[in-house]
Amino acid sequence: MRTSEFFDERYVTLYEKQRDELIVNLFCMDPSYLLGLAFEKSVSSIVFSATLTPLDYYMDILAAKPEDGSLLLESPFPGRNVAVLIANRIPTTYKQRENSAMEVAQMIHAAVNSRKGNYIVYFPSYRYMRQVLDFINLPETEIIVQESGTTEEERDVFLAKFSSANEKTHVGFCVMGGVFGEGIDLVGDRLIGAIIVGVGLPQINPRLDLIRDYYNHLEGSGFQYAYMFPGMGRVLQAAGRVIRTPEDKGMIFLIDERFAHQRYLQLFPELWRNWRPIGKPEEAERLLNGFWERV
Repeated sequence: MRTSEFFDERYVTLYEKQRDELIVNLFCMDPSYLLGLAFEKSVSSIVFSATLTPLDYYMDILAAKPEDGSLLLESPFPGRNVAVLIANRIPTTYKQRENSAMEVAQMIHAAVNSRKGNYIVYFPSYRYMRQVLDFINLPETEIIVQESGTTEEERDVFLAKFSSANEKTHVGFCVMGGVFGEGIDLVGDRLIGAIIVGVGLPQINPRLDLIRDYYNHLEGSGFQYAYMFPGMGRVLQAAGRVIRTPEDKGMIFLIDERFAHQRYLQLFPELWRNWRPIGKPEEAERLLNGFWERV
């Protein structure tokens, strides 16, 4: 009833049947108006994050006014301490996942074999993760797999495996946007690489389609607002687990041909500007061997 007081063109009413229940949802597609009302109650507000990319998108949905200022700071981390690779010949769209699973596994092997250490591989779904796991063969490596519905205790046990004192390689298999995709701090040798499979697009669903249609009507950017920008936010969050201090050194391996398209490249942070394209696993291993020797 309280939400209905704000119901306007930014809302739709959703009726969903779940088993024997009917769920009525007053679904807000555009939060900017209500956020703007909240900001007006303050003398000033500062919105900040390491992943406000692209800035125009976040300023729009976070109710920024034309006169509001923005500040984009350079990364405090040296670019020479990170290697960014893109496997730009592997498709990971939903229809291509089963066919590309073996190629993804080969790229993971190449990255992990370049140096002993701790890595996390991020996937767009549990199903795709299991498909790739069927092709993983790393005999001297401990594989740790995130399960659906991870509890706080299981999360702590998972993270405890990522120790700088490990004598052998540990590789975690996780999903993007989950409990290991953000908010974890594995400094130094606790994590030396993130391998990100796919561009992070949320699964197509009616609610996101409503947001897509709403912003298409407003400014023709529905797919970007509903799927692309939130997906890239997941990618940036996951990749951000690697370099946590100016002393950290690590690799970020992006596996998906779409990462090399201009519409995604323009969303890359400055720290990623010297990315290298990878066609074959041998190229990845060679480039990473050179990187680790250099740093």
